[in-house]
Amino acid sequence: MNPTEIKDAIADEGYTLSMVAAALEVNLATVSGVVCGHSQSRRIAEAISKIIKKPINEVFPDKSAYTNPRVLRGEERKQGIAQLQQLLAAS
Repeated sequence: MNPTEIKDAIADEGYTLSMVAAALEVNLATVSGVVCGHSQSRRIAEAISKIIKKPINEVFPDKSAYTNPRVLRGEERKQGIAQLQQLLAAS
């Protein structure tokens, strides 16, 4: 969906982007950024999808991170943490 369609669908449910922002305890610019595709937030995208009663991949089809999040577990997660620690410790 494009940003106008998303905003219209939210309005059809009786809400505004500022109401969504207040309910999620984030600022309006953050919600607007997700709607317009300038930023990503799975939490906000899921909330918007829930409000307009559509699957997240239909609302945000160009954001594969919302539908296919990469979750590291076990040894792969431990290795990732170790790499981050080394990166952050380097000057």
